[in-house]
Amino acid sequence: MKMPILLQIDLRKNKTDLHQCAQLSSRFKHYLLEENSNLIDRVNNIFPDVICFEFDYPDIKCLKALELTKKIFPSIPIIMITEQHDENLAIWALRARVWDYLVKPVDCEILYNHVCKLTDLRNNKKSSRDIFQPSQTFYNTINVQQPADKKSTSLHVIKYVEDHYQEKIYIAELAKKCRISKHQFSRIFKREKGVTFREYLVNYRLDKARELLEKSQLSVGDVSFAVGFFDHSYFTRMFKRYAGLSPSDYRLRNQ
Repeated sequence: MKMPILLQIDLRKNKTDLHQCAQLSSRFKHYLLEENSNLIDRVNNIFPDVICFEFDYPDIKCLKALELTKKIFPSIPIIMITEQHDENLAIWALRARVWDYLVKPVDCEILYNHVCKLTDLRNNKKSSRDIFQPSQTFYNTINVQQPADKKSTSLHVIKYVEDHYQEKIYIAELAKKCRISKHQFSRIFKREKGVTFREYLVNYRLDKARELLEKSQLSVGDVSFAVGFFDHSYFTRMFKRYAGLSPSDYRLRNQ
């Protein structure tokens, strides 16, 4: 069986992680292009079975490169992989006749199967999808934004925790504030701080509880609520794991 020819167009702005097809390079005749300046010439020279465009935060310039490629080579299946997903972006991909629209994280076996199936479709000439030109106003409805640099992500979150640790804090809301997905948020925070966000938040609250037990006359129940634990038994259990003593015993020892 002929090995499929895959052209990977890596248009991510942040290339610190491996591109999505890296683990599959041994299973395809794989070509990688990391900018779109000579994209059309490269497609002409290689004439791949499948083209895979990979984005993190696709902008108009990158989307137009995909659109132009599809317009010039309508018979070549295109897979679009994106880290940031937006409903209007998915509609745009559909109208641009992208064959597959995948949102990260993408399982490697699923990606491999998609490439193989699209290669078979193209070689058997069972179908074709022509380009539909989206209107210029349609681009303006796509709301995909690149977040602040990753280095600052945990800094913003830590400041938020300092100001709001007494309240209920949801990872989904923090991720939205950072303009990234929950998966990205959890991965970035763990990489930058060495612990999960939930572990960090619990430890921060327990630090504050320790200070109140040492310096205030609040009851243990009030301390629990004051630092954001709304389940007293859970607070007691976590504090004992954290300090080796119950909150009451800790207070007796340290006041």
